[in-house]
Amino acid sequence: MTFAERARVVAAAAPIVGRSRRTLADELRLALADDIVRGMLVPGAALDETELARRFGVSRTPVREAIRQLAASGLVEVRAHRGAVVARPSEERYARGLPPSA
Repeated sequence: MTFAERARVVAAAAPIVGRSRRTLADELRLALADDIVRGMLVPGAALDETELARRFGVSRTPVREAIRQLAASGLVEVRAHRGAVVARPSEERYARGLPPSA
C-alpha cells in the first residue's frame, strides 16, 4: 500500500464529527517533519518535489503544500528559484532550548 493509499484510509476512518480530517498534504507534512526531527533529513538537505512525490506515491501538489506548511513552521526554508531545504536551527533557538519549529 502506498503512502497516499494509507493516508486516504486514515482520513476516511476519521469521524466527521469531533475530529477534522487530515489532508494528504498534512500527512506528508507530518512524515517529513518526523524525518527532519529524526535526522533522516539533515539541515541544508534539498527537498526535491519530484523525488518526494515519487517516494510517497503522490502528485507534486500535496508535496508543495506540505513544504509550504513546513516553511511556515520553520523546519524548512524556501529559497526563490532554488527550491526548499531543511532549515538550520538558529543559535537563538538552541539557547532557549526550543525545537526548530517553535
